Amino acid sequence: MAFSIVADFPLGTYRGRRPDGRVDRLPSPARLHAALLAAAAQGTRAELEGGRLRPRSADRDALRWLELHAPDALGLPDSLVNEGLTQAYRAEGFFGIREKRRVLASRSDPLGSVALAASIAWVWDEDPPPDIARALGSICADVSHLGAAESPVLLRVGEADATHRLDADANIFDGDGIEFDVPRAGRTEALERAHERAVGRVPATRTDGPGQAEAAVIAAAERASLIHARYVPVIPAPPDAPWPLVVLLPIDVTIRADRRVAWCVALHRALVGLIGDGAPTLVTGRYETGVPRPANRLAIQYVSSAIPAAPRRGTAGAFALLLPRDADPMDLATVERAVRSLTEVRRGGGARVRLDHPTDVMRGDAFWSPVLDGYERLWVTDPAAVPESRPVRGRSWTIGDAPLLSTALVFRDRFERRRSRSEWYAALVDGARAAGVEVLEAHKLNGPDGARYVHHVALENAIQPYRAALRLGLLAGDRTVLAIGQSRHLGGGLLTPLDLPAAAAARTASPEPAA
Repeated sequence: MAFSIVADFPLGTYRGRRPDGRVDRLPSPARLHAALLAAAAQGTRAELEGGRLRPRSADRDALRWLELHAPDALGLPDSLVNEGLTQAYRAEGFFGIREKRRVLASRSDPLGSVALAASIAWVWDEDPPPDIARALGSICADVSHLGAAESPVLLRVGEADATHRLDADANIFDGDGIEFDVPRAGRTEALERAHERAVGRVPATRTDGPGQAEAAVIAAAERASLIHARYVPVIPAPPDAPWPLVVLLPIDVTIRADRRVAWCVALHRALVGLIGDGAPTLVTGRYETGVPRPANRLAIQYVSSAIPAAPRRGTAGAFALLLPRDADPMDLATVERAVRSLTEVRRGGGARVRLDHPTDVMRGDAFWSPVLDGYERLWVTDPAAVPESRPVRGRSWTIGDAPLLSTALVFRDRFERRRSRSEWYAALVDGARAAGVEVLEAHKLNGPDGARYVHHVALENAIQPYRAALRLGLLAGDRTVLAIGQSRHLGGGLLTPLDLPAAAAARTASPEPAA
């Protein structure tokens, strides 16, 4: 889990004011920093200097670390803002004998608050140095309230799930999410200077009496060393999707089945070119010797609008970028920046496809439309899939075993690994059958164009594209996006829905697959 500072509100409410007097809906990273500074300067860890309490050196280092490291994510609960209807009044004006005192309404309702369904958290992907982490944990224990004094809080260092992530490319013209003030370098010193100006020198006794005119003094909020940062919602990863998130890039050109691999390869090369040196293995698929390889990496597929269950995103379809489970957030941010910069994809001969901006981020387990009542969903390869291995030695093997093996390899993290490859592949096929995967039909595609369905294949493996229809059993839900086979990461083997009346689907036998 990432390093987090968690705020628990015992009263279930947060109360704060924005600089313009409105109710603060949620505490910002800048407000967290200010609360920690106040605790460090006035709490049990403060040190006496020149007759005043000030933060100790270790705590200043911790506060400066916060200035240099904005939270990478936030954990924001459901909330309800109560703007309030009650006005507060106070007497202002001259205190002379004959002068009348004016009674004025306050600038804002003091009863406004925000009801919170759970704790609030600020999350960093990388842990701070141990001494900084210890200092932050100690300062948190001294924080009594966050926002107004009527908003008690218990701050702690712990673990939390992120609901919003920092959008490094946000601008004032587009995008969604929530904007917060974030401290930058020099914020601690700016707040200390503002405090000195507000407090000033301790007045002498003879000058500390009431004056003839008394007015409310409201200090302007200190805005030095602050920037705006936008945090966008995070879609939670569903438990059964190998690719939990899907980014759609709509296009207005229909791509033929035998050219989809080539176009997806071109899009992949464009992304790598935009990222440049140091492209993450999530994109390149190149891993150092001895580094464990995940079951899946970034996959690029073309989804035709002609598929009834496909999302309605483009006039002719869309490229779908499938983001794998357990991907590093920094790698995902790198991919997102490259995608936002991509406007077209080119191939040899001057062919090009123009891309729209990403229209949506969809859940991988809710990609296809729901199954209609009275129907059962089967799956067909679109276009073709390519086997990932030669026939397994020591057992009868047909083309119908290839989709079983390829489907199991997508979910291979769920199966116990065997020592030899033959034993491993045989165990995967048996495991897929045990999970209810059923191949209803499989046939080879014979002809000279088989190489169009692959990008790269091991020399010992023959290129034998096939089409198949199958049930997925318990391995995946009926709306999950999946691709199988050797080219599943670049345009091949996409499993598309085929919905049949339940009675007809029940009569669908499992024929002996063609050899």
